[in-house]
Amino acid sequence: FSLADGSLEGFEALLRWQHPEFGLVQPAEFIPLLEETGLIIPVGQWVLQEACRQLKEWESRFGGPVTVAVNLSPLQLRYEHLVEDIAGVLRGMDMPSNRLYLEVTESMMMQDIERGAETMLAIGKLGVKFAVDDFGTGYSSLSYLTRLPVSTLKVDRTFMRDVPSDLNSGKVTQSIVALG
Repeated sequence: FSLADGSLEGFEALLRWQHPEFGLVQPAEFIPLLEETGLIIPVGQWVLQEACRQLKEWESRFGGPVTVAVNLSPLQLRYEHLVEDIAGVLRGMDMPSNRLYLEVTESMMMQDIERGAETMLAIGKLGVKFAVDDFGTGYSSLSYLTRLPVSTLKVDRTFMRDVPSDLNSGKVTQSIVALG
């Protein structure tokens, strides 16, 4: 929400699993299983489609343009049809591409930087934006920021949580903001 006027600016799609026996299962518990079985590709496609559908619904309900952020897993970033799938969802939802942010982590980008960069650049040509999630906790090789279509740095919560009481966390956070 905008601090200036309270209007809805955007949201992040967060996947949770409501299991009948185990209750609410967090992504850290089931995403590795989805990746291991390859189900992350169809589930990721479903999440993207649902997030874009929700965006359209909230735009009509609350008015004005809204953005949505969707996390990508390492396997999704290496998926050969990712660019086409994203383009298809955007077309199918009649959604402007600049309303979609894809979130990747530093460590994920560094796993296969050449292929990741190629995929990210192709997706960036669609008009989709990228955010680096948990910034400051990965490899922290800043050279990728000049090579990739990154438009947002999301400071990791470990820094943000301690900003009020820890001078060093505040300095690191200020530096990241200045870098951004």
